[in-house]
Amino acid sequence: MRILLLIKSFDFGGAENHVRDLANQLEENDNEVFVISAKGSQTERLNRGIHFRNLKMSDIFSLLQIIYLCRFLSVNKIDVIHAHKRLAVFLGSVAGKIMRVPVVATVHGRPRYDLRSRISRKFTDSIIFVSKRTIDANRELLDIIKKSVFIPNGVEIRENTAQRDYYSVSYICRIDKKHSSVITMLIRDVLPEILREFPQVSLNIIGDGKYLKALTRKAEEMNTFHKKTVCKIRGYVTEVKPEIKRSGIVLGVGRVAIEALSCSVPVILLNQRFLGGFITEQNFHFYKHSNFVAVTHNAPDSGVLTEILREYFKNPAHYQAEASGIVKLVRENFCIKKISSDIMAVYINAVESKKTTLWKRA
Repeated sequence: MRILLLIKSFDFGGAENHVRDLANQLEENDNEVFVISAKGSQTERLNRGIHFRNLKMSDIFSLLQIIYLCRFLSVNKIDVIHAHKRLAVFLGSVAGKIMRVPVVATVHGRPRYDLRSRISRKFTDSIIFVSKRTIDANRELLDIIKKSVFIPNGVEIRENTAQRDYYSVSYICRIDKKHSSVITMLIRDVLPEILREFPQVSLNIIGDGKYLKALTRKAEEMNTFHKKTVCKIRGYVTEVKPEIKRSGIVLGVGRVAIEALSCSVPVILLNQRFLGGFITEQNFHFYKHSNFVAVTHNAPDSGVLTEILREYFKNPAHYQAEASGIVKLVRENFCIKKISSDIMAVYINAVESKKTTLWKRA
């Protein structure tokens, strides 16, 4: 099958990582894969057999870009479009409608944003949600729910043989305004309290964004005060997984949480909106359906997070053993080979449905 994957940007982020891994797996499964996006750090990590086209998607130039996509679909005889995130979904939906090519969209966040255009909701043939809870919370959107399916993000799973630092805490996220408030809380309020009892602890911040310089200054002040490096602002790294594998514990949600669990690394669910506890074998399936976001919990609180981390550092071996037991669940539910197979089934169904519809109209 000839598959076109669309996404606006191709740098750091859960959706971008997912598109990269999906593209590589689809290509390894003998499909002809095309990716259209603004060139970014993920581009170099695509398999050599994948066809990449650089396009800076813009609302202002939507008409010109739709014309470009229509021509691209025709010249390359694309069988199915798979679009990710708001603008790519909109452009792909219009181009697919014009050229009679089925369109699959993946909602990585809120449908009221990713699918806020009525055109996107109407012209998509199938919609994939990475969170089942998001589907359940939007049952009133009948025009999209009837063609929706839950398929989580997939990851490559390999045994973690890295040298581990069990007192290393890693927080991986975009360094934007919202996340920077959480990182500031970690540096200013949480880390000093933890260091009083566990001086060997270190905090690693991994990600990129506009607030990177400001947070780097805060980290340098903390390091100067303690006369050693207790907080490292790593910024953007080409490959996040080696950083995860070396960590003692990871803070994050969504794909970051899945990646960490696949490496037998304990995870505390944390983002700018919610703070949960550790992922365990008992709550794994509950959080799986919300894409490992603690949506039923309260906002981040420095006191609560400090206590959770304190419990971990009192007995790291217990939490490491718990994480090792979760790997089998990750392999069963999130292996990229399984996920790509599930998505391929959606493609096939969309193509066959489109053929049937066109045949009835003829």
